Amino acid sequence: MRSLILAAAAMLALLSGAARSDDLDQPEALSKSCPRGVLFKEIRSGIVVTVVRQGQGKAVFTEDKHRLQGATAAEILTKEGEHGFIYGPMRSYMFAVDRDVVKDFEWRPAETEYHAFYTLRDDDGNEALLNFVDIGCAP
Repeated sequence: MRSLILAAAAMLALLSGAARSDDLDQPEALSKSCPRGVLFKEIRSGIVVTVVRQGQGKAVFTEDKHRLQGATAAEILTKEGEHGFIYGPMRSYMFAVDRDVVKDFEWRPAETEYHAFYTLRDDDGNEALLNFVDIGCAP
């Protein structure tokens, strides 16, 4: 009888551990809204920028101008006060753009996420120019 109780306790511990693991996989558990923006540090230079807000929308990334794809965007503020925008089909393929390109995107306050990054590429998308990693909410 005692081994049955131990087995039941072990099973309960395993199940509750699995539930906690599933909870961590949920986006709500992995991200945190940052009212003053999220700090991103460039890997090589150490330059820190603030992502003020993040957006989602549709854009064209191929020669077929009629093929809209899902896109992600970020509004960036430098320490010197310069504003800029980046967008792309995914965070590893981001391009510098004018505000007009992302004006119809849906925007939300920036969120910090574990292991979040942005890779800014040249206009052709072949060369990674800058790699920014999330270092947490701006103070």
